Amino acid sequence: MIKTVLIIIVVLALITAWLITRPAVPKPYVEAYQSALDRLPGSDEAIDAGIERFETVYSDLTDDAVGDRVRDLYAETLYFNDTLATFETREALAGYMKKTGESLDRSSVQIDSVMRDGSDVFVRWTMTFSTSSMGRVIESESIGMTHLRFDTDGRVLLHQDFWDAASGLYRNLPVVGYGLDLVDQRMADAHKD
Repeated sequence: MIKTVLIIIVVLALITAWLITRPAVPKPYVEAYQSALDRLPGSDEAIDAGIERFETVYSDLTDDAVGDRVRDLYAETLYFNDTLATFETREALAGYMKKTGESLDRSSVQIDSVMRDGSDVFVRWTMTFSTSSMGRVIESESIGMTHLRFDTDGRVLLHQDFWDAASGLYRNLPVVGYGLDLVDQRMADAHKD
């Protein structure tokens, strides 16, 4: 048992060292997001109806009808990135959201504020969920913002989330969370003077 724990600690230390010393790599989603902004211009019309449907979809992802609600909210062709996955079709997104909802015991997204800049809509939110992983109940609360663009029917053409998935999700996982805590500690130690 002690040998296994030591091996895990050494592996996590090596991963941490690699994460701290490796050069920054551009994220491919940056280019995909910029491309989506260029090809999905959005519309000022029907934004209110779209925002209302957005609130309904994300108010409870565990609802059995979440797949149908996603189909009602999003355009057939779209750009969606929640920092965990990227989709360009409504059907793929509906399947993803249904699967996500099935993995949760409880979920809610509270809309804290909505800001508009022409056809761009920015929604600031607080998300809470609970789920079980490796026999452990995970309770999570995180904050984020979503950039939305709607078509003339109030359907989402572009959905880009900005949130800290490491703190909101991964930090709660037993082994991964421990590794992230080690990275945080090393970074804090590096900045002490």
